[in-house]
Amino acid sequence: MDNQHFDNKKLKQYASSLRGRYVVNNKVLLVQAPQFLFESFNVAVAKNRGYYAYHPAGLQCIAKALSGRDLEIEIFDLNYSLLKRVIYEDSFDFKDWLILLEKHLEKSQPSIIGVSSINVYSDVFSPDYPLTGIMELLRNKNKYIIIAGGPIAMNEYENYLMKDLCHFVVTGEGENKINLLFDYLFDSGSTHAQVEGICFKYDGKVEQSAGQRDVVALNGNLISTYDLIPVEDYHNIGSLNPYSRMAGQDRRFATFQLNRGCRANCKFCGVREVMGKGVRHYPVRSLLDEIEYLIRERGIRHFDVLDDDFLINRDVVIELLKGLVRLREQFGITWSSNNGLIASSITEELMTLMRDSGCVGFRIGVETGNSEMLTKMRKPATIKSLKKAASILNRFPEIFTGGNYIIGLLGEETFGEMLETFNFSCELNLDWASFAVFQFTSKTAVHAGNLKTDGRVAADFVPSKESSDREITEGKGIVSGPEVFRLPEDVIPSPAQLKQIWFSFNLVGNYINNKNLKPGGSPEKFTSWVEAVQISYPKNPYMPFFAALGYILSGNHETSFKHLNNTKMILKESKYWDNSFSQFGFKELVFNFPENANSVHDALNLLKKYYYKWIS
Repeated sequence: MDNQHFDNKKLKQYASSLRGRYVVNNKVLLVQAPQFLFESFNVAVAKNRGYYAYHPAGLQCIAKALSGRDLEIEIFDLNYSLLKRVIYEDSFDFKDWLILLEKHLEKSQPSIIGVSSINVYSDVFSPDYPLTGIMELLRNKNKYIIIAGGPIAMNEYENYLMKDLCHFVVTGEGENKINLLFDYLFDSGSTHAQVEGICFKYDGKVEQSAGQRDVVALNGNLISTYDLIPVEDYHNIGSLNPYSRMAGQDRRFATFQLNRGCRANCKFCGVREVMGKGVRHYPVRSLLDEIEYLIRERGIRHFDVLDDDFLINRDVVIELLKGLVRLREQFGITWSSNNGLIASSITEELMTLMRDSGCVGFRIGVETGNSEMLTKMRKPATIKSLKKAASILNRFPEIFTGGNYIIGLLGEETFGEMLETFNFSCELNLDWASFAVFQFTSKTAVHAGNLKTDGRVAADFVPSKESSDREITEGKGIVSGPEVFRLPEDVIPSPAQLKQIWFSFNLVGNYINNKNLKPGGSPEKFTSWVEAVQISYPKNPYMPFFAALGYILSGNHETSFKHLNNTKMILKESKYWDNSFSQFGFKELVFNFPENANSVHDALNLLKKYYYKWIS
């Protein structure tokens, strides 16, 4: 590649100016931000190991890419360190979280710091937003060259640079860009290909490196980078998702990635913008070597798939699954995929291999039950193909399967269209329906086109996670409870109303009408999942209440009694939940609790009568 073809004089001059302002040594610190929002942080959830604890796979890829240089590279997972302090030190105040980073800076003395985040969107310029808070601390010290990366930094690169919160934002995949940037920062000559996507502020304007479109070639694995993180300890401070908790909270976990990119180009998603068009995969043998290393050397027994399109290449995924079957037979491993799989790729052959290789569960991306909205979103699915996939999934009861659904799509979805989605989730009849509220970010409009935001702002896609007590405040004029289902179908609900719709859809679809609480269902699957979810919602009473019903169906009266007592205790302490139980008609059942399977089914049938129009 002729690097002289591209003019990167501004980047070179800016890098030279930074060398004049800062003492540049060979110490590089890569920082992963906390994976939660501080305004809704709940200490009890942290102590239950209910918060996300994904090891920094993205930063491990950066460390691997820089491994050929004469650098001392460290990874500091602030999410891990913070959760560990909260769990094991009662006197530690999580609001002092940045002290942990300051202490590490004093010890490591880096000159270049890379920061990344996999957090949910919110007000990114709130003082408590993790990625922004870290960069403000670093900027105020005025001792470091600061590089930000990851989807949030990419979306906000202009704002972050214009506010002088960092010196560079690396957009998209980082491996090639970080090497080119280090060529300039260390004035070592431009030995790497010139690529676009390194953003920086020059003469008061945001500039970007010139070069070819960057596509990272996937080869090798991350084995060498695991020396930089205590991966075997992550299960002690958090979890990956409910699937990792179902597998066992004391099972060591990690993640792996087979593919980068996604064949789809859904209107609500930014994967293609980050990863580029098309899908590439790691060599299966190299990935299996990494997985086996983690099993043998680090004691990992559960894995979660990071792919956005795990099933795109049938032959490749079959080769991987066959390797996982062998490892399961040897070590009893399990795995899951919290990211939604593309339904059209589901086959009986794949499901058989998934089951035999230890798959605990996964979800498929459904998003909506409205065929016009599917087309508008550019979703690679039809109502027919989704029904076909669900039919296959339901023939494999060993795997906990669910669907991902979004309400409030694009800011223009009517309540009638949302009801179609709710009804469709009942028709597919999977183990769970994961409802989410459409997220509005500063860049959603770019991804989605003509987006009707109506002043809406970024918020957690699971409304109950927006507050530390996991309660959803009822606003004036907002319909809640069962009456949500009688909203006018032509109305476009407000953000506050959407939260109540989410609550009612989730409660009716996943609890009152759950297939595993019906005759012929698997109440053991239901209780296993609900107990895993409840870890993140210790003060939510409908989870132990319905788990208690599930245990009656399983014949386990002792455990049912414990859950019922927990329910009563929460209701006694919370007027909010007591009112909610009255709204949905649960209150009488709490104190006249069913004593056998038949009475559980009778009670649930009575509760369902109000919703037959929408669940049948």
